[in-house]
Amino acid sequence: MAEALAVVGVVASIVQLLHFSTTVLCRLKEYQSSLGEVPKSFRQIDKELPLLLHTIQQIQDALAAGSVGIETKTALLPVVKGCQEQLELLQGILDKTLPKVGDSSLEKGKKAISSLGQDGKVERILKNLRGFISSLTFYYSAASSTLQPLNDAKLIEIRQWLSPPDPSVNYQKSCKQREEDTGLWFLNGEEYTKWKTDAASIIWLYGIAGCGKTILSSTIIQDVFQHCIGDPGKVVAYFYFDFNDLQKQSPELMVRSLICQLSQKCVKIPTSLDLLFSSCDNGHQNPSLDSQLDVLQQMIQEYPQCYIILDALDECKDRAELMDIISKITSWQLDNLHVLVTSREEREIQNSLQSLIEDQNTICLESRLVDVDIQKYVSMGCLQLDALGKCRNRLALRNSLKTLPPTLDATYDRILCAINEEDSEYAVRILRWLAFSSRPLLLEEVSEVVAIDTNRDPMFDQDEVLEDPSDVLDICSSLITITTTNNIDRDFPRASHFGYVPSGKVVGLAHYSVKEYLVSDRSRPRRAEKYRIQDVSCNGFLAISCLGYLFQFDECDLFSCKDIEGSKLAQYAAEFWSKHAQAAGERRGDLSHQITSLFLKKNGAYLNWAKMSDLDGHRRKPIFTETLEDVPTPLYFASFFGWTDIIEQLLSAGANINAQGGLYGNALQAASAKGHKKTVGLLLTAGANINLQGGFYGNALQAALANGHEKTGELLLTTGADVNAQGGRLGNALQAASAEGQEMAIGLLLTAGANVNAQGGLFGNALQAASARGHEKTIELLLTAGANINEQGGEFGNALQAASGGGRLKIVRLLLTAGANVNAQGGYYGNALQAASARGHLEIVEFLLSEGADVNAQGGEYNSALQAALRCDHNEIAELLRSKGAIEDI
Repeated sequence: MAEALAVVGVVASIVQLLHFSTTVLCRLKEYQSSLGEVPKSFRQIDKELPLLLHTIQQIQDALAAGSVGIETKTALLPVVKGCQEQLELLQGILDKTLPKVGDSSLEKGKKAISSLGQDGKVERILKNLRGFISSLTFYYSAASSTLQPLNDAKLIEIRQWLSPPDPSVNYQKSCKQREEDTGLWFLNGEEYTKWKTDAASIIWLYGIAGCGKTILSSTIIQDVFQHCIGDPGKVVAYFYFDFNDLQKQSPELMVRSLICQLSQKCVKIPTSLDLLFSSCDNGHQNPSLDSQLDVLQQMIQEYPQCYIILDALDECKDRAELMDIISKITSWQLDNLHVLVTSREEREIQNSLQSLIEDQNTICLESRLVDVDIQKYVSMGCLQLDALGKCRNRLALRNSLKTLPPTLDATYDRILCAINEEDSEYAVRILRWLAFSSRPLLLEEVSEVVAIDTNRDPMFDQDEVLEDPSDVLDICSSLITITTTNNIDRDFPRASHFGYVPSGKVVGLAHYSVKEYLVSDRSRPRRAEKYRIQDVSCNGFLAISCLGYLFQFDECDLFSCKDIEGSKLAQYAAEFWSKHAQAAGERRGDLSHQITSLFLKKNGAYLNWAKMSDLDGHRRKPIFTETLEDVPTPLYFASFFGWTDIIEQLLSAGANINAQGGLYGNALQAASAKGHKKTVGLLLTAGANINLQGGFYGNALQAALANGHEKTGELLLTTGADVNAQGGRLGNALQAASAEGQEMAIGLLLTAGANVNAQGGLFGNALQAASARGHEKTIELLLTAGANINEQGGEFGNALQAASGGGRLKIVRLLLTAGANVNAQGGYYGNALQAASARGHLEIVEFLLSEGADVNAQGGEYNSALQAALRCDHNEIAELLRSKGAIEDI
């Protein structure tokens, strides 16, 4: 019965909407034919209505053919009705403002006056109509799509390239811990109900540690999943920040995870994602965060409704970057996007969110009716139950109950004081590593951690490695946990290349509050005092420990992964010692000495470390066949990290300042790419060739400004860098900065005399680079500076084709308004219409046609737009092109 009602309802509504749309369009055409033009406030409506009519007609045809499923029909009904409501509003405005045949002069005058105040109303209607057209286009595409996004080879390859952490592990764990009916107080509340339906809604839930935020998040995610079932246009993506998992502390990996989740429900391969993949050498290079955010924005816009839930913002390692990302997401002002975040009430988070979220959508969990929820799940209670569970008889149990510690700190005090003296030094090492490791540690890695003593030489003693790795649980009691990952290749992508099969058992602190306790300056018993740790000193300790571990390879040459199969900590030590050294800040004493020992001495440890590491991201596994001549020099790495004291020692020892090697080609480019201005100045003073070619960016200036390091770029320019130097994948500094949307860098280059129309590189010129990547403000800046809007060159031939192929409708509109030739020839696709047709951008195809694109223009990979649409299986676009007169056999 429900299915029959859905079918009848949507079919009847479609018929009504077709009739109403035609009536409104005829009204506008009638006015145009009598007076020569449509009033200014209605001109854009006049362009959008034909798109609406075409989309509605396609859906009606699909309904008649029986190709629309019941789920899509049900989802279509409110969209169609919403569209009709907007047209009724528009009809009312037309009746008040457009004169009819037979109207008196007085009546015409009144309507002319009335039309003056309608711009705002018409603009709102236009915005709503565009949203409905986008939704209708999505549902039509969903009905005709044959894509299986979970199994599509291309999407699988892209997801493997992005390689995000899997938040479903946290979700499933939280669901298992959640008691029945937990969180109903929130699900039944007005704030949550409105959040699911209001345009551009955002909620922040906050509370103290252990009050059940993560459990409530899992409840919300589960409810939103239920809300989205049966509607292909509703999608949910979520992420859990987790102090126990380094990958789940990264804002960028959160963005990657959201992109991958959205790709699992797409009805066609997102063009923006496909272009990002191809622009990064088909997955051989890493994308910038800005380019990933651009892709995320476009993917969200493809769905009628998108829900994003982010849990535990306070467990993110780089909160400033995370807050910037959330601010940017909210600045998109997408009506179809609903965001919910949880965290503790910390000043940095509060200051960032209070300007983004209305007071009524900022919800304190402790002040709400959550007592029952909290009683069901509290961290301290879990710890105390662990202690009680160790009692061997009722008398011991009664005594323990009498002396249970009253606070979480007191509970941790008792646990630490109970660690026996023989294990205490091992416990200190384990807790330091778990609190500040740069990624989660495998059980077998922790079994070797206990064997590193930074106060002896050599530091690592194989005889001290735990025979049974599980002994770490006995050593550290309830302060740590062991979990199992089901995807080693994803969570530890390089571990399998180090000669052994990882166990998959991951060791972590039992709760975020454990680390808080360890680093706090709160008083504690004398026996627990030795476990107190500090951020900087602990990172220095880990850096020295890793270097000490690597020095065991000083007297040998590693020829294959079999040579290190017994060294479980080798991959971590090789990859992360430098990160800990950077986090330690100014290197003093033993850490500086250890780094100098690695870099200055002609030892095997440096070569073997260089073979194993991937510090500048240009390879995925160790290359054991390399010699000293093959690996980057110590000066390159010291410049990469910005360690001026080490650089001075290397230069004094005769290092070749212009030696080639590494992803960035040379030491100066490496320092410039990372924005180490002081290092750049030191290298230049020491004689580095400022315009030396090579590496990913071609030269130091391009490296600095592509990454937004204006101060470093300014130093290079004032010291003699060639502002128009060619080289690298992106041709020149201006094109590289434009591709990344670095507006301040662009301004600096233009002031310094950069040629705004300089040719070369992947995109041919700066304007095309900015158009391909969708940087609107950059485009405006370049056009103001004299960029030729129809300049030819590069992969796409011109800026309009780049924007059209990239699915960037807003940019297409901007370029055409600024004078771009809609039929300009050149590039891979020959013209903008063919690019949009090949890439499946229906709205852009419709818009280009409305702007006068030649439907039968020849040239390019597919010879015509129609052939592009047909060969790329974009049938709805092919139908549109045929309806506009496209000839199949040109």
